[in-house]
Amino acid sequence: MSLYDIHQNRQIAQTQEENRQTARHLQESQESIAELQQSVKKLSLTCKALWQLLKATSGFSDRALIETLENLEQEIDEVMDCPKCGRVWQKGKLTCLYCGSSLPKKSGVDHCFEV
Repeated sequence: MSLYDIHQNRQIAQTQEENRQTARHLQESQESIAELQQSVKKLSLTCKALWQLLKATSGFSDRALIETLENLEQEIDEVMDCPKCGRVWQKGKLTCLYCGSSLPKKSGVDHCFEV
């Protein structure tokens, strides 16, 4: 066996080990994603149940909930970090003062909470 063959075999073994590590990491990531998705489903169901109970006992309307969520969303939007450079985004500006990236579009409350 030549020196070249030994070198090639070592590289093949290293690559195979890297592939095994990557496969393990992928499996762990997929399991984490599945756990997070399950948690989000449970939290969503809990929020819906709590809203139904609150609505039935307090007389609040769906519109009141949406307005409250919109107000909270505006408060959150007042201070935010730039998604590109991570620095604080100045309120009222359409672009980041530091890196020039454009203001991200709002997702809207109606998408995150269906009543």
